[in-house]
Amino acid sequence: MKTGRRRKKEEPQESPEQISFQPPQPTSKPKAAPARPESKKPTPSRRSKLVFPILIAVAALVIGAMMCGRSCLGPRQAPATYLPATADGSWTATVNLLVPGVTVEGRFRADCEADADCTVMPGTCEMRESEDRYTERVVDDYDEYAYSIYYEETEGVLYEASGERFVLTQLNEAEDWWEGERHYFSEEWLDRETCQYTNYTVWISDPEDPEYEIEVILSECEVWDHVVVKERVYEQGEYCQTRNVGSLEVQDSFTRQGRGSAVDWPDPLLPEDGKLERAFEGTVVFRADGARHTVTTEEEDKYVRYLTVPYYLGLDEDGDVVRLTDQAP
Repeated sequence: MKTGRRRKKEEPQESPEQISFQPPQPTSKPKAAPARPESKKPTPSRRSKLVFPILIAVAALVIGAMMCGRSCLGPRQAPATYLPATADGSWTATVNLLVPGVTVEGRFRADCEADADCTVMPGTCEMRESEDRYTERVVDDYDEYAYSIYYEETEGVLYEASGERFVLTQLNEAEDWWEGERHYFSEEWLDRETCQYTNYTVWISDPEDPEYEIEVILSECEVWDHVVVKERVYEQGEYCQTRNVGSLEVQDSFTRQGRGSAVDWPDPLLPEDGKLERAFEGTVVFRADGARHTVTTEEEDKYVRYLTVPYYLGLDEDGDVVRLTDQAP
């Protein structure tokens, strides 16, 4: 409510003008830069003196390149000597039997049926509350007094006392918290029906003329908390023993070893939902005129080819193997 008093707002004091400082301008003119001396053009006699050293340097480079010849490229490698080789091989064949990992555990039927790798075991279900599935049901709703605050109805704002002054404020933000199985929600509200005028006043901007301000009387009002209490209501569901199929894992491993090109793989019985995983390693030793060369491979086809196709060892002048080929030299 207005008191009737009105006054013009105090004008803010202007800050003193800023004085810009400019450095004094030089009175004397800057000295002109000295003129650059013109470069002299080479005379015909000087040009002729430069031609002869260049020709001599070029000729020296050409002669040096010719003299370098084959010595700069290093000694030429002598061609390899290719000899037919005999081959002897040994192999190891392994078959791993992979089956899905199976675990039996308790799960809700709804969760198991949503999983393609889960199966409910018949006759194992019972009704049980779900710990993570629940709804909230309101069990209480009430208001309780929180505190008093000052209210100015002209602009509809709140004030609180701070020493000998009143400062603008607002209601506290809504809160929620848990106590056991109960969920509490609290929100403050201003009860205008409890407001009573006081002897305290504040100055606010005049709504009709912003250059003036008016004095208004503050009311003291009650602030209340509106509290809603909810509690958890857990969902009921069938809780069952389930069979869960996981990723494949090695159940057993079968290994055979032998020599020659005829590879004999193990042949285990494949169970339902199982899988076979094969692993091969072959070693071939080539020999020719006292030279020896060993090759290891994980490919069965390549191993058999080493033993069934003629191969040749390429030997250098020291008798060392430098190449293995199946192309006749």
